[in-house]
Amino acid sequence: MVEDLDAVEQAMLANLLDGRRPRRRSSETPTRSNRQHQPPQQRRQAQSVPRAVIPAPAPAAAPNRDATRVLDIGRVIKQIDPRTTPEQRHAMATSWTQLDLTAAQVLAWLTAGILPTEYKLAAACLERGLTPQDMKTRLEGVRVVERLRSEGVDGVVALLRSGAA
Repeated sequence: MVEDLDAVEQAMLANLLDGRRPRRRSSETPTRSNRQHQPPQQRRQAQSVPRAVIPAPAPAAAPNRDATRVLDIGRVIKQIDPRTTPEQRHAMATSWTQLDLTAAQVLAWLTAGILPTEYKLAAACLERGLTPQDMKTRLEGVRVVERLRSEGVDGVVALLRSGAA
């Protein structure tokens, strides 16, 4: 029965038995009459269809440092607030990269209580010498990060410098 099949049908059957999809008929496949006049070795080669060679991916261009940093900070923001959309995370991460902070530094600010959208507040704190550790300090029973939102950075820095803990 297998002898009654032409070369393409035999190749399709071989592919199906190997778990591969059948290939389309090409002009290079010898016809049945041509195959009968071929030596046995060439006949076996015609029956076995070569597997597709998948080319290796081209080396990617060296990523831009800021683009990598945006992706890293975007992942940090997703950890802190998973409800954000990719577009929101990208916009916030781009803003945080302008502060020239690493993803680990941004994570420290965010875990200290600064929201992902409050990069300007973090920038003002950095300018005045405040650190993420300062955000957890309590001034008169209220955390620094909460006072920053209501009183502003200058007022909180003055309280911290005066030692009113």
